[in-house]
Amino acid sequence: MGNKSILFQEIIAGLDARDERIQERIYIHYWGYLMGVATRYIKDRNISREVVNDSFMKAFKTMYDFRHDNDLVAFEKTFKSWLATITVRTSLDRIRAQKSTLVLVEEYEDGPVSYVEVEDKLYAEDIMKLLYELPDLHRTVFNLYEIEGYSHDEIASLMNIPVSSSRTYLTRAKHKLRELYKNSIEIN
Repeated sequence: MGNKSILFQEIIAGLDARDERIQERIYIHYWGYLMGVATRYIKDRNISREVVNDSFMKAFKTMYDFRHDNDLVAFEKTFKSWLATITVRTSLDRIRAQKSTLVLVEEYEDGPVSYVEVEDKLYAEDIMKLLYELPDLHRTVFNLYEIEGYSHDEIASLMNIPVSSSRTYLTRAKHKLRELYKNSIEIN
């Protein structure tokens, strides 16, 4: 039995027993993963750390009610996904709190879509640098749609924007990423 299996058995037992000591194990195991989730939305690493810690505080308040069966593989996936969802929502809350008003686009614009041929390997840090060059709203919609798998209706509801704006922000984000990628290739 691997270390991960033992860890998840301990987490399940801790949740079932409502044992607060399991919080430290959860924190240590998932902190890096949730930091990765938060930094997709928040550029400032210090604020990302705050978001992650706030996410853990929210999770710790309700985690003993987390429904699960004793299937370790299913538990690992659903628990990790649950923590990521809390972190995404906490990130969005932080973004909303930092913005006094959201700039909305009322009409959906269909722009030209061009194909970018990938010739070089892109590393995760290169992709993050490109994403950080996007305006906050564009990056947020891109992350929610392309990485987290939310629909435009769900994004509109989460961000309190029209569905058409979600589509527009995604289109603009993709267009800008293509531009940034082409420019980074030309420089190298």
